[in-house]
Amino acid sequence: MKDIKFDVQNLLSDSSMVLFTLSELGCFIRLKCHYWSSGELPSDNLSLSKLAGCSLGQFQDVWPKVSQHFEKTDKGTLICKELDKARKKAKETSKRMQKVANARWKKEAA
Repeated sequence: MKDIKFDVQNLLSDSSMVLFTLSELGCFIRLKCHYWSSGELPSDNLSLSKLAGCSLGQFQDVWPKVSQHFEKTDKGTLICKELDKARKKAKETSKRMQKVANARWKKEAA
C-alpha cells in the first residue's frame, strides 16, 4: 500500500503530538512513512536517525518523545500499532471495494 492515512484530528489533538517540537514532528512523520512502506523499523538509533533524516545527536534529542508511538517486538524491531490498525482497515476496505467492482463488471458483461 502506497497511500498512508494520517488522522489529522488525532495529530492536532493528541497531547503527546501537540507538544512535539518541529524536529520531533518531522522525525515522527518520516518514521511513520518508512514504517508504512516496510511494516517494521529497525530499533537501533543509528538506523532510525538515517531514516528520520537527521544526525544521531539530533535523533537522540527527539527520540524520547517520538518513541512513545512505537513498540519494540520480540524480533528486536519496532512497530506502530496505530498504523497496523490503519493498514488492516485499508486492506479490508480495498478487498470490499474490489468485490463490489468485480460484481459490477460481471453484471455489465452479462
